[in-house]
Amino acid sequence: MTQPTRPQLTAAGLVFPHPEHGIANLAARLHGSHSPCPPLQHPSLARLEQAQTIILLVIDGMGCQQLAELSPGGWLRQQQTLALTSVFPSTTTSAITTYLTGLPPSVHTLTGWHLAAPEVDAVVTPLPLTVRHRGRHTPDDPAELALAVYRTPSALTGPRRQIVLQPNYILDSAYSLHHGGSAARQGWSSYEDLFRQLDTLLREASAPQFIYAYIPDLDSTMHHKGTTHPRCRQLLQRIETHCAAFAATLSGRDAVLCISADHGQMDIPPPRLLQLRDFPELAACLRQPLSGEPRVAFCHVKPERLADFPQLAARLLGHAAWCLPAAQLLDEAWFGPGADVNDPRLAARVGDYVLLLKEDWGLLDSPADAPLPKLLGNHGGLSAAEMMVPLIVIDGKVRSSK
Repeated sequence: MTQPTRPQLTAAGLVFPHPEHGIANLAARLHGSHSPCPPLQHPSLARLEQAQTIILLVIDGMGCQQLAELSPGGWLRQQQTLALTSVFPSTTTSAITTYLTGLPPSVHTLTGWHLAAPEVDAVVTPLPLTVRHRGRHTPDDPAELALAVYRTPSALTGPRRQIVLQPNYILDSAYSLHHGGSAARQGWSSYEDLFRQLDTLLREASAPQFIYAYIPDLDSTMHHKGTTHPRCRQLLQRIETHCAAFAATLSGRDAVLCISADHGQMDIPPPRLLQLRDFPELAACLRQPLSGEPRVAFCHVKPERLADFPQLAARLLGHAAWCLPAAQLLDEAWFGPGADVNDPRLAARVGDYVLLLKEDWGLLDSPADAPLPKLLGNHGGLSAAEMMVPLIVIDGKVRSSK
């Protein structure tokens, strides 16, 4: 069976991570990391390394399409410097890890909300660090599990003072503790609290500092309400008001503010959010639950079913998904530059075949005894709505000279 290649899928309208203008390139520029991705180059960033304070504010789920639909005349869209591509998969687990390590998924290997982790004989959810599927050799100790799953060091180290601003409820999670590196951790409870802390850190700066701030609310609201719900519009406009007010205080200050996102989202109509449990013949081919995301599923197939799995997937799901050999994605560098720099764990984590969902289709592998989740907004795939994110750069010194 002939499978579409990356160039053919690009010609069909799918968006792959750009080699020079992606969030992995922004992360490489911000951290000066040893990333295989070249640092992002743009005139707006000319003074970045010289600024006393660098702030990266990540608004989860705020894709270019979401800005255009929810606040077309708003401050963020008016101030947009350029558009960047997300990583693949276009999901928080993969993209935020890129922001915090400076490395693409090909190196950090956190490839989705659900992650196949053969080294601990499990399928885990890396962000809350829970176990979706447990094997005989899965450790019970959360610290041991974290040590095995999170292997890539944080980029939040080095000569600058490092500060992380996250919502209180995730500040001390195993994921945050590992990927925060040596940064000082500060929790926030409201947008007013977040931007008040940013202002204080800026005013009291006496040495070079890097601040990472994270807002997850828009993403979670779109998951449950859909990407164009009035509540999403209200939420984005609240965030936008705070961003504009804070940016106005930067004039003359030795600071560069970068506002971006990890990915966008798209709506999946409920009839198009498929459940693997409704395809028992396909599920029977798997040696463990699907990993990845509703828009891209990594399949670990029983050895005796490897030969016939693509034909079966095409027959049952061909209208909704492409079934691609995982080796093809590795060879074509979907997860980041060059197979020569892939972490050895990557191949084992992405499995044997990948189901890449078409158009506005999704696929979930919910436990048989669990209620079906209500997910309207989704991401992880390669549509422009999921992959394109804005970058806004405000340089206080440049602003004061205008």
